[in-house]
Amino acid sequence: MKAARLETEPTYLDRITHLPDDLLFRILSFIPVSDAMATSLLSKRWTSLWKMMPTLEYDENYCPNIGSYRYHKFCKRSLELHKGPVLKTLNLKLKNPSFDFLDSLLFPRISSTLLEVTVTSTSTSTSYPRYYSMITFPNNLRVFHTVVVLKLQGQILIDVVDSPVCFMSLKTLYLTCVNFKREESFGTLLSSCPVLECLFLQRLCTVGRFLFSISVPSLERLFITKEAAYNFKDDSIIEINAPSLNYLEIKDRRGSFDSVEDMPKLVDAHVAVNLSKTGKFLKALTSAKHLWLDLYPSMVFHHTNRFIPKQLLYLELNIYENFQSNLLLSLLKDFPNLQALKLNHTHPNYDIEDQPCLVSKPSSVPECLSFHLETFQWIGYSGTDEDIEVAVYVLKNARCLKNATISLHSMGTENNLMMINELKSMSKASTMCQLVTKF
Repeated sequence: MKAARLETEPTYLDRITHLPDDLLFRILSFIPVSDAMATSLLSKRWTSLWKMMPTLEYDENYCPNIGSYRYHKFCKRSLELHKGPVLKTLNLKLKNPSFDFLDSLLFPRISSTLLEVTVTSTSTSTSYPRYYSMITFPNNLRVFHTVVVLKLQGQILIDVVDSPVCFMSLKTLYLTCVNFKREESFGTLLSSCPVLECLFLQRLCTVGRFLFSISVPSLERLFITKEAAYNFKDDSIIEINAPSLNYLEIKDRRGSFDSVEDMPKLVDAHVAVNLSKTGKFLKALTSAKHLWLDLYPSMVFHHTNRFIPKQLLYLELNIYENFQSNLLLSLLKDFPNLQALKLNHTHPNYDIEDQPCLVSKPSSVPECLSFHLETFQWIGYSGTDEDIEVAVYVLKNARCLKNATISLHSMGTENNLMMINELKSMSKASTMCQLVTKF
């Protein structure tokens, strides 16, 4: 009986060990590097497996009891042991920044070809002043010759004015709420990236003047935002000289954009800035085919500074409580080939500062309404006199209009029904127009 019972007991096979390397690398990528290193004790098959992993992620939050100093030494030593031909991704998440740690960690004797580096530095302490990890990129320049993507985020202080670093292959750079020891550090960092194509800049609020000079001939995509903190003393100046740019997105109403060069290859532009602080910014957008803007009086206030984007096909405008119908109608004459117009009537919790102006209704019907506009969309229509005037004018004069969709700003069932009936009764120049109203 005992022998029979032994014969029926299951035999457990080590199926994981015999999996291909790529699949084992994938499995190891889901656990901390320290645990991946521990698998080297399992068998001869596992001895050097972790050293060939294409992705390494170090997260100090997984090692709360060993102290920052020992954790930093562990990171540096394990990186030196890595022997894989390519290290596709190196991700460092640090919770207790130390002043000089990043330089010593980022420049070990890495023998692998490094493609992507992400460094996130945060602190669990809520006390001020903030403590930053400094990075100067001073030593092992070869390590960064192959980096294609670099992401720096959080409490990192960059100072590269005297650095000979050169990111020969860097195409994408993220700078998220990092600090710069001096203005020149920002420009020097960008000038060390000769083939940079994409830049994400989420800037900190500054106290006083700080110049962000973006002069990158190869740049194709640019994203600029500002941290959520609100600082009335923020006098940052952003200069842009990127002739190869085809996509631009800016959400920064505090910074000044006084010096923006022409962008002849620009296709898409999303812009939320204070136009009263931007000089001739709009004229740099004249090549855009798709444009997202806040509606400002200064767009038409200075006739000599008008921008006429003749290639513009799609226009999306954010309109606010001080919406002026004549302002929009006058603006349409500068978009002769416009095919689609979308209005977003929003209710922001900030003031839209701009120069007041009185704009007369255009003396003739804008060319885009007579020959090209096919799609009209309005979100947040509230049925005010200004709203009604625009709706009547567009529907009455848009001869090629195919689709008109108007979403109402809810004001109660009875008022909404009145607005719907009023919209449906408006005359339309286009017999093809399908008017759809939504609550």
